[in-house]
Amino acid sequence: MEKVLDVRDMVPKDRHPKIFGLYNSLRPGESFMLVNDHEPRPLLYQFQVEHDGEFDWWTLESGPEVWRVSIVKRERPNPDITITDYLQADHRRLDTIFEGFKNSVKESRWEDAAKSFREFSLGLRKHIRIEEEILFPVFEEKTGMRDAGPTFVMRTEHKEIQTLLDQILGATEGRDALGVESGSGSLLGILLDHNMKEEHILYPESDSFITGGERAMVIKKAQAA
Repeated sequence: MEKVLDVRDMVPKDRHPKIFGLYNSLRPGESFMLVNDHEPRPLLYQFQVEHDGEFDWWTLESGPEVWRVSIVKRERPNPDITITDYLQADHRRLDTIFEGFKNSVKESRWEDAAKSFREFSLGLRKHIRIEEEILFPVFEEKTGMRDAGPTFVMRTEHKEIQTLLDQILGATEGRDALGVESGSGSLLGILLDHNMKEEHILYPESDSFITGGERAMVIKKAQAA
């Protein structure tokens, strides 16, 4: 069970010490969920300075009143983590959330299902934004491939994926089990092939020609996206 630290009622000056105290107490591989009343971007930047390569930062809820972030202490610190490893880990994380969503629908726990799907949708949309706004421009500049090639295909599929996310959320909020099943089947059909192409072609190719310093900057920007 992930620890939860809700700092909304804390005096602002006490928040960061409490957060870093909890983080430092974690064993490798453990995590905690931070609940805050504003976007904790300054906190992220402090983590990036003081714990470079030691943590993962996954946004679960993004305002306007509540922000929730899962902060993970990596099992092995790695300031040189590859783009493949970082984005593939996000794929696996999202897969786990989606499985929880499907189980909630199967058991007719619609409130839990809606919460899980909102987390999944937020995470997948952020993942797409990271690729399109941070990774793809670097890839296209290095390769000269803009109107053709893997990023063109990925962008086309991203549009289909985001349309399906809207459809599934609507079906979930309407407690429409058949609509959820239909939309989920279509989404998984696209994601299976889409993620395979990214993990076996786009990400490794990016790692092959992006320097270590550029990779580190891509991942820092990805965490803040």
